[in-house]
Order: sequence, then C-alpha cells, then structure tokens
Amino acid sequence: MTNWPALHIATELPQAAPAPWPGFIEPALATLEVRAPSSKGWLHEVKFDGYRIQMHIQETGVRLLTRRGHDWTDRFHSLVVAGATIKAHSAILDGEVIVPTAEGRSDFAALEAELGAKRSDRLLLYLFDVMYVDGFDLRHVALFDRRRILAALLDGLDERIRCSEFIEGDGRTIFKNACDLGIEGIVSKRRDSRYQSGRTTAWMKATCRKRDTFRVAGIAFKAGKFDGLYLARPSGKQLLYAGKVERGFDDQTARTLVSELIPLKAGKSPLSTPIRKPKATWVKPAVSVDVEYRALTGDGLLRHPSFKGVRRDLDV
Repeated sequence: MTNWPALHIATELPQAAPAPWPGFIEPALATLEVRAPSSKGWLHEVKFDGYRIQMHIQETGVRLLTRRGHDWTDRFHSLVVAGATIKAHSAILDGEVIVPTAEGRSDFAALEAELGAKRSDRLLLYLFDVMYVDGFDLRHVALFDRRRILAALLDGLDERIRCSEFIEGDGRTIFKNACDLGIEGIVSKRRDSRYQSGRTTAWMKATCRKRDTFRVAGIAFKAGKFDGLYLARPSGKQLLYAGKVERGFDDQTARTLVSELIPLKAGKSPLSTPIRKPKATWVKPAVSVDVEYRALTGDGLLRHPSFKGVRRDLDV
C-alpha cells in the first residue's frame, strides 16, 4: 500500500471504512438560512459562484461530473491534467469550478463565457471535501478530519486546483465581513458532521443577495422582439409560477436563449396553475436559469429579478 500522507491519515480514523469504489455520490447540499450560525463548532467558507463538480480519480484517469452526475470531463481539460497529479490511486472529491475576477472573487457569467468558447485556461477548481480515498469510504468521518485528508491530497498541487479555506469563529461576523467585501455569501458546516447526500442543516448557507435557480416556463416577446422569460419554481410535483425576468440579458444571450428554447415550444403552459399570459410562448420546462432578486411578493413572485445565467449542469 502506498504510504501517501492522505491515506496514512485515513487508516488511523476508525470511522473510515474499507469499501469498494462507490461511483457517483449524490452531493451534500446546504440549507438556505437568513443568518449564519454564531455558535461554536462550525467551519465557515466562502460561497462560490460557479458549477458544483465531483472529481473522480481512478487508475483509468480523472473524470469530472456535475451535480446531477453528467460527465463534463471534456469541458475541463486543464483541470483533468491538474487532477492527474493528486497523490491517490482513487478518490472522490467535492468542489466548485469558478472563473476568478481581478479581485479574486468568482464570476458566473465569465464561467459561462469560458465554457461557451470551449476554453478552460482560466478555470479554477476549489475543493472543499473528500468522500473516498484509496479504498476507504470517508462519509462517516467528521468533516474536520476529512478536511485534513483533503489538505494532504492537495499539498503542493498545481495551482489550478485549490483547497477551499475555512474560518472558525462567529458566523454572523464572518458573514457581515463577506458581504462588505462583495462576496456572494458563506457556507457554514458542522465541524463534526459526516457527509450526508441531499439537503440537510449540517450545512447551511447565507447569501448577501437573494439568488435561486428556476425553470424556464415560457418566452416573452414584445413587437416581435425578446422581452424576457417566464419562470417557474418546482414545489413537490407542482410547477408554480415565479414571475417574469426582463433584466440581465445582453443581445447575444437573448439570441442564444431563444434559439435553445424555441425547439422546446409547447402547446400549453407547463405550470400547474394556469395564468393569463396571452402573448407567452410556452416551452417544456427543461432549461434552468439562475436569477438574482430582492424579495418575494405575497404570491411568491420575484421582486426586481435579474438574469444571471443558464445552469447547464442542471439540465433536466
């Protein structure tokens, strides 16, 4: 057995269980909260504005999978090359791909442009968790120990793959400082938590601006020109109307969206509750978009929404 530092740490942890390769693991998701936790026992990280990615390392090579398990390896060539230098025979790592701004923050629009142009030279992968390494399932290991293993895996690695830094302290103060710096928000994680797939309160996020992902239910046209998107929010088995977004589109983005959505044209509204939009061009709700907004109305509609980008990693 190779005596690499990360594997050495794993073998000393009783919660690390020998196990066969598990394949894709449904990612852990953070619950949105108004305030960050201020009590002890939490690790706080910057909330990145990018694509959630799961890195798989095996002897056959490196693969990069989206949050839904789609294989996007071909889109991230530079990160695949960098990932091949990680000192492990096999590993499953959790992180986020971003394009950094000049100030070092993440820029979702720039990430979309980079992928649309089929480039990967500006991409960075910030890793924040490890679920499997060299025959050991780490999902029942405490987060703080998983972070020790992750740091050992990434020590001295290519700078295109980085270990997300965390801060211990008063989450509310950390959150305020993050907002003052223009960062999207923070994610707070229980120091002793295991890795749980799905959305739990072991991970919590607080955002400086309200932002969410919605399905496109229709296109709006005015005098024959693009005039925004009708949005929908899944709620159980229902698809509820969330409002219309008209801001945040440039001409090229509008043309691209229309060309992608027109082939999805539907004969009737996909919404569970009919609404009166006689000029709407309804579409199958197969495209997801990120939208930033100030608040919700009493009817659950978005106030002052602004389009931020298409979530291609969440394609239905």
